[in-house]
Amino acid sequence: MVRKAQDYKTPVHNNWCPGCVLPGSLIHTNPDVKPIEAIREGDRVLGWDGRYHRVTEVFSHHHRGLMYKIRAKCLGETVLTPEHPVLIARRHHPKRHNERFELIWERADQIKKGDYLAYPIPSEVVPVTTLPLPGKRSHDRHSTPLPESVPITPDFLRLAGYYIAEGWIDHRSAEKDHVEASVCFAFHKRERAFVEDLQTIIARLFGLSTSVIEKSSRNTIELYVHSSRLARAFKEWFGDGAANKKIPHELLLLPPEQQRELLKGLWRGDGWVHPTKPRACYKTISKKLREQLKLLLLRQRIVPSVYTEPARSGHREAYTLFVTSQRDVARLAMILELDRRTVHSEGKPPSTVVGQNFVMIPVAGIETFEYDGLVWNLEVEDVHSYVSECATLHNCGDFGILNAVQMALAELDLEPHRVAVFSGIGCSGKTPHYINTYGVHTLHGRVLPYATGAKLANPDLTVIAVGGDGDGLGIGAGHFVNAGRRNLDITYILHNNGVYGLTKGQASPTLKLGVQTKSLPQPNINQGVNPLFLALAAGYTFIARSYAYDIKHLVSIIKQAIAHNGSAFIDVLQPCPTYNDINTREWYGGEDRKDPQTGRPIPRVYKLEEQGYDPLIKPGMSDSEIAEKLNRFIEKALEWGDKIPIGVLLKNETVPSYEERILQRIPFYREAPPAKQTIADAHGRPTIDLTKFLEELKVT
Repeated sequence: MVRKAQDYKTPVHNNWCPGCVLPGSLIHTNPDVKPIEAIREGDRVLGWDGRYHRVTEVFSHHHRGLMYKIRAKCLGETVLTPEHPVLIARRHHPKRHNERFELIWERADQIKKGDYLAYPIPSEVVPVTTLPLPGKRSHDRHSTPLPESVPITPDFLRLAGYYIAEGWIDHRSAEKDHVEASVCFAFHKRERAFVEDLQTIIARLFGLSTSVIEKSSRNTIELYVHSSRLARAFKEWFGDGAANKKIPHELLLLPPEQQRELLKGLWRGDGWVHPTKPRACYKTISKKLREQLKLLLLRQRIVPSVYTEPARSGHREAYTLFVTSQRDVARLAMILELDRRTVHSEGKPPSTVVGQNFVMIPVAGIETFEYDGLVWNLEVEDVHSYVSECATLHNCGDFGILNAVQMALAELDLEPHRVAVFSGIGCSGKTPHYINTYGVHTLHGRVLPYATGAKLANPDLTVIAVGGDGDGLGIGAGHFVNAGRRNLDITYILHNNGVYGLTKGQASPTLKLGVQTKSLPQPNINQGVNPLFLALAAGYTFIARSYAYDIKHLVSIIKQAIAHNGSAFIDVLQPCPTYNDINTREWYGGEDRKDPQTGRPIPRVYKLEEQGYDPLIKPGMSDSEIAEKLNRFIEKALEWGDKIPIGVLLKNETVPSYEERILQRIPFYREAPPAKQTIADAHGRPTIDLTKFLEELKVT
């Protein structure tokens, strides 16, 4: 039987960091926006970095309890569970904007009115020069010949805007013999200049003539382009019907300066700018277009206010994007090539702050309500975040480690009833609750003795222990050392984030001397423990390090650790988005240092296996060869700061496991370990006679 990661998930919800959002929550995807429940593995979603990343898993569960509705000043609202991390900055003064913004991941139930939601400005740019037209159909013998592709010029982008705002496809004419479908546009009679612009563009790009009909009763001018092939292209690119209009993703990824012509066409069709007041507006009944247009404006450093007008008799639900601050109307007027002097010099001060990578949007209000139903969440490759209508949402490192354990078990195709997972106390403590195997949530620092007992009682079990750096290297340090020197065949996964995350961020044993996280009133006064060195000294025969945000790598390391015959230790670097603002995802990813040539971050984390590093100590090696391996281990274990290695650092196959040593003393142990010994008959009556044993203990 081939198993999947889903087979190792329990119906119990992991009610810490990851959180979830309501069904119907719109998430920005490539190429559009979707309700979260419609997203599938492999889809790409917008991340906190303004780029699109692959969804690796989609989750849902039944939630019963409070939900938090966070309403942003301009961009709408997001509804989520209390513990869901949101990217925010705290407000420093109630009546004026911050001068500095320190971004943090904060639980929804800890966000306050006035705090800023950090909304990413899309930054991914993919220059495209042409769009291919659909091929001519075999039965289409009447269409005017068209080029195989159309160049993405300013004219084409303006044409796209005109069609998305004011165009439609006339299919009725295509039903008649020898008559083509048409691309149609409608403008007010005062907008004759736009009609003439359209005629020029269509002739220049496609070599097609147009028909123009003036309808005095409606004060409109309609323009028709008769071409079935062009009609199919426009339907494919831009949608058909006002509620289905969209911007092709290729155009959404163009450089912002190119997109200005697209905005110009859109605004000429369905938008307006007040001639004297700082006020502009765009209206649509396409929810998809509303969100896409919002992103287009953000890329121009313009922040719209998004409103929904409920459906009423004879009218569908509509969406309006208002631009009301003097700052933003002036930018829009420049893009639309309006006379900037006609825009009133005074206006409403901006309620948002536009930075280089984010728009900082104040929280306008927070409401709570009881909910009983399904909620959804995503796991996203690389950035572990995704963007809703008004907020940037995150999955924390514990969730990545949990996923990696489930995926490793699935890829090894281990039977759930032959696996046991143990945890201590801390943010990682509930891991056994969410993995569909045997599991025990043990005492603080005692996870390894429990795991040891289970493995000795039933050697056929695959035993995995998980715990935080405080749990394992603080109160549990003695057990950590003794588990290593036994070399029992178990795997221990350490969640290492430098703080006691469950108890508000005190310094853990791995936090380095002199480091001051935001949760500490003063710098750390104690020397930090190096888990890799301690594991080597204790006698672990498999020592590795991985990174919580590189799930693929972590899955590989966990699989190797489980396959190893001996004590396996994995030090997982796990950013704590709540309390450790030093060793963040951005820090590990090198966001604070950019390549001067490309401008891209230079990651601190690198993979040993890509450097040709060999961790293996095998039987037959000489003392000098083993010493060389250990020296290489020490060299890599010391690396920290600009370069941090991850991968298998040591794999020693020369030390017999604890089980093998027990067999030498107790030969029947293999066939009759404690878990396989019969202690009662079929009726539950004991079959073990303890009389002799009790006599030996009797004090006379």
